[in-house]
Amino acid sequence: MAGSAMMRDRRFMRRRVFMTLLLSYLLILLFPGLVFAAVYNRIEGVMVDNANKLNQALIQQAQQIVDSKLEEMYQLSRNITSHPDMKALLSMDGITNGKENYAFYNFMEEIQRYKNNNSFVRELYIYFRNSDIVLTPGLKTSAHLFYSRLYAYNGMTYEQWKDQILNAPHYNSFLPVEPIGRPNDKTEMLTYVHSLPSGERRAPEGALVMLIDKRQIHTWLEEITRSNQGTIYIKNAEGQVLLHTGSGESLMTMQEGNPSTISVSAHSARSGWEYVSAVPDEVFWGKVGTVKSWALSVLFIYLVGGIGACAFLTYRAYQPVREIIRLISEKKQPSPSAYGNEYEFIKTAVKDAFVQKDAINDRLKEQVPVIRSHFLQRLLKGHVDAQAVSDHSLEFMEIGFRHAYFGVALIKLCGMGAEEQEKTERVWAIMRFLTGKLVEDHPLYCFHCVELDKDLVAVVLNVSEKDHHQKASLYEWLGNIQELISGQFETGVIVALSDLHPGMEQVPVCMDESMKALDYSIFTENRSVLVYDDMKHRSGLVYDFPVDTEVQIIHAVKNGETEKVEQLIGNLYRSNLEMEHKEPELARLLFANLLSTLLKLLNALNLKYEDLFEPGLKPLEVINKADSVEDMYAFVLSLFQQVCEQVRKKRVNNASAVVDKAKAYLEQNADDAMLSLAAVAEHFHITPQYLSGLFKKSSGMNMSDYLAQIRIRKAKELMSDPDITISQIARLVGYNNDVGFIRVFKKHEGITPGKYKTLVENK
Repeated sequence: MAGSAMMRDRRFMRRRVFMTLLLSYLLILLFPGLVFAAVYNRIEGVMVDNANKLNQALIQQAQQIVDSKLEEMYQLSRNITSHPDMKALLSMDGITNGKENYAFYNFMEEIQRYKNNNSFVRELYIYFRNSDIVLTPGLKTSAHLFYSRLYAYNGMTYEQWKDQILNAPHYNSFLPVEPIGRPNDKTEMLTYVHSLPSGERRAPEGALVMLIDKRQIHTWLEEITRSNQGTIYIKNAEGQVLLHTGSGESLMTMQEGNPSTISVSAHSARSGWEYVSAVPDEVFWGKVGTVKSWALSVLFIYLVGGIGACAFLTYRAYQPVREIIRLISEKKQPSPSAYGNEYEFIKTAVKDAFVQKDAINDRLKEQVPVIRSHFLQRLLKGHVDAQAVSDHSLEFMEIGFRHAYFGVALIKLCGMGAEEQEKTERVWAIMRFLTGKLVEDHPLYCFHCVELDKDLVAVVLNVSEKDHHQKASLYEWLGNIQELISGQFETGVIVALSDLHPGMEQVPVCMDESMKALDYSIFTENRSVLVYDDMKHRSGLVYDFPVDTEVQIIHAVKNGETEKVEQLIGNLYRSNLEMEHKEPELARLLFANLLSTLLKLLNALNLKYEDLFEPGLKPLEVINKADSVEDMYAFVLSLFQQVCEQVRKKRVNNASAVVDKAKAYLEQNADDAMLSLAAVAEHFHITPQYLSGLFKKSSGMNMSDYLAQIRIRKAKELMSDPDITISQIARLVGYNNDVGFIRVFKKHEGITPGKYKTLVENK
């Protein structure tokens, strides 16, 4: 009987918990359903708005693409119309001599070069009214022959073509898409016309015409028409339709404002074109109906699946509770049946867990020194929110911050010999520990010590407002601590003290100030206490590194002048760092600036850092870790000296390579009468003076004498042929006439070319 009653109680308890969870899940399920029902009524408006935004974005994207291509075309038009030869060609009445024909030929090559840089324009031609000539990038012909054979318009006669397009005034005008081309091979193209000369509005002397394949623009627009099954058409500033593309419906049924269409448009301020996208409303509303049907289907599936999921999740949610009960029941008496429900049973078990927590806290106190050290380190680094630190937390860590003002003193162990520098980590740890103990054994203020680095111990000071105004006793106390530590370890000790600030949140500021005070040790041999309050009134981080000095250093390095570089850097060092008031950061900033100049020089000289210096060398780290400014100066100067040495080596190699290339170029082009020092220098992109100096220094002779020797050698080879005259030989070896050839030949050979040729023939 007792067993059956216990089973009934458990089933009743389980039913109550299970139903409570199930009802909770169902309420959560119904809330999104209600929200979905509210959103369902707004689907139509949202889809209309999204469709318009999508079409607007697509049409604007197409407009930007077309405008960018049109801008390239306008640039091409400006290049042609502003060509220096355009005015002269327009004024010609016809081609009467070879010079005029050559002018047209040169201009044709120019527009060919312009045309090759623009893939948007299918074809372009220029009409010259006075001479009735049409000029294309590859053809010069008469207007009648050009129109009848190459680019005729459907439904337009030759006379209409000339009156409406060539002779009518146009300014960046576009004509609607028409089939253009040969009689049996026409392509739909858009026509651009610009009267010549540019700006002429009454009596043009010619016209620039560009033809754009409709398929070029159609390609950019078809993505939009394919996605919305509508039509896109482009109108010019006068409202004339230039071209259209789309689903095939007639343009009249797709006009903007038609109630059976949904239209969006974009206007180009640059070209004045208007881009209009019109979508049939039956296409759009069909999509809306489909979305609504899908929405209802999804809602139905959501409700059916959600109810099943609620039942499944309720069962799963109850499983952990039952499992917890089972686990606790194995360790706890009496059984769960003695409680009103599972939650009361769990509550009792949690209370027992708190008892165990107290035991854990006792063990945790044993770790307080480690926790305190970690907290103080984070506090010094600024990783602690001072407002969030409670008195209870400080009390647990045995930290007593009872006063309003805080400061930080840094104790650095230094000045050791080479053997002591190699101390093991264990020895360093003992030294840091003893340093902290020496401070604690001579208490004067409220403070806490924490180890920061191998040779650095921080003392977080907490002083009253009275002690804040009487700092002399604080300085004396730190001085005594410094003497005690120095005498204990027989080594150098530096003590740096920050200013005193109110509030625990100012401890990171104090740490930063004490680090800055510690940095001053690189300038002084005096190992007394370094006080930030004495140093903050000194001059700021201002050093003199004039731009002209940097330019002089750059030029000296590029020329490989080591002595001049040493002199310039030495002057900078003495003028900035040999003064009474100086900041520790000043030296590092100055030498870092010099390193920046050095790295810029390496890029300019095409030198690789890893090829010059030791692998793994990090200059900034060397500067930051240097014990004195003299070490920084010597290190930076050595880097510049190495670069100067490399520059000198590279200049010798480069000069030899340039001279060899110049000699080969002279050998290949000796028969060119226009060959000169300036031409060779221009070919190698250097100055004639520089090339002349290199050539003279490397080969021992002027370039002109070297070229003359090549030509004379080739002339001697040709003189073995009795059928070639002296005049012919002179031109074959690069002289414009035989007079210059004879003078040079006689200068180098001692006899005239004619006598030399006679001697060769007699032999």
